[in-house]
This record gives sequence, C-alpha cells and structure tokens, in this order.
Amino acid sequence: MSVAPLHPLKLDLTGQRAELAGVDYLASAPLRAKDGRGVLYLTEASQPEHVYKFIGPLPDGGALQHGALYVARLGDGGHGRWLPLVPARQGFLLWDAQLNVADVLARPADAARRVGASRIDALFCVQARADGGQLLLCDLAGAALVWREALGDAASLSFAWQGAGLRCDALAALQSPDRVNIATQPVAG
Repeated sequence: MSVAPLHPLKLDLTGQRAELAGVDYLASAPLRAKDGRGVLYLTEASQPEHVYKFIGPLPDGGALQHGALYVARLGDGGHGRWLPLVPARQGFLLWDAQLNVADVLARPADAARRVGASRIDALFCVQARADGGQLLLCDLAGAALVWREALGDAASLSFAWQGAGLRCDALAALQSPDRVNIATQPVAG
C-alpha cells in the first residue's frame, strides 16, 4: 500500500507556475538554501494577494515537492517574517490546531489572512534574487518591493525589506493585514 504525499508541489519551470494541493500559483525560479534545500516564492495565480515561500526538505530528506509553506508578514521598520502555514511533516498547525492541513492548502489566502499575513490588492508577480526576492506591481516600472533573507539564506524565516518606488497607498497595503485597494492596470499582452 502506498501512502500519498502530505502536500506535493508540482512545478512547471517552463511557465514559472506551480500547483500545490490543486491551487495554482505563479512561481519564481528555484533558489538553493545554504543547507541545500530548494526554495520557491509563490503567489496565487488567479488573484494575487499574498507572497508565499515554499521550502523543500533537506536533500537527503525527500524531493522538493514535500516541503513547508510560509506566507510573508511585512513589519514596521523594514523587517519581515515568514509565517508558517503548513508544516513539512504531518501534525498540528502551530497557529490553529483546529484546522485541517488539507483545508489550509485548498484555501491558502484564507489561512494567510488568519495568521496576519500582509495582503496586497493589486496585480503582481514575484521573482527570485540571489539574496531573496522581489515583488513587481504591474502598473509600476521596476521592482515595487525587494526583500533580502536574513544571513543571505533563502530558507531563513526573517528578512529585511524595502519598498523603493512604492506609492504611499501601495506601501500601506503591503504593511497592513487588512485589505487596501491599489489601483492597477493589467499588463498588456
């Protein structure tokens, strides 16, 4: 009898898309953590609201697709944290033992709101950088948000961020767990 993986990630590098438990995501290029684990930055494909980080297991602990899911919380003073949504191994969710892992994976935006993640009401995508990532808002030129992982390690659970070039309303939306609308124009083509 074979046991199904807890929450397998399907990654399509050609289109920079991923699927986790039936939910489609836009995915960054994979990064390698200092300890060898694979790391991806993700956002919801249908309606981006949050920035997620998926950290795979150690190289001898299994394939990338069997990892843990985190969501970004941008704090004051340019410091942020990756909040755990789903652990790498079966067990209770640290933030709400009443929730089922399958339910969290099926509705990640709801789970992200429950843990107090930063929400963004705009069209955006995430890209990986050697030292962290960047968020690109579709109606602005250049990076709207850049974060650098603590100690330069992609698997770190804290980061420094800066929002050079952000409008005031966009910055407020990034910092607040409450919904703040950012007027955006879709990217043509």
